[in-house]
Amino acid sequence: MTIHSAPVRKPAVGGSPPLAVRMPDWHARAEGPTFRRLIQAKRQIIGWLLGVSLGFFFLTLLLAGYARPFMAAKAFGALNVGYVLVIAIYLVTWGAALLYTLAAHRIFDPLAATARDAATREGTR
Repeated sequence: MTIHSAPVRKPAVGGSPPLAVRMPDWHARAEGPTFRRLIQAKRQIIGWLLGVSLGFFFLTLLLAGYARPFMAAKAFGALNVGYVLVIAIYLVTWGAALLYTLAAHRIFDPLAATARDAATREGTR
């Protein structure tokens, strides 16, 4: 299987040359303080949410493998601790998703708007 590139179109005879478009310096904008603040906030919040979620999940797996008598203990009526922890995994996952959504609306979106505004201000100079 070969991949063919699209043919390059030559300008029409007698036509004007293509306009020189000045591309913004994206690397400089990504290194700016507003964008760095956004990335730092995202890493911090996502790190905590991912750590808590995966930590709880792996703790449940370890308990299921090495603490069978504890997992078989009755918790509520016919439910044992193992089933309660499996249900709790779903609740922790949904909780992490909701907390991420709240952080996106309250923290990430304003920081992204500030970074975007700073980038557009730099682009007009």
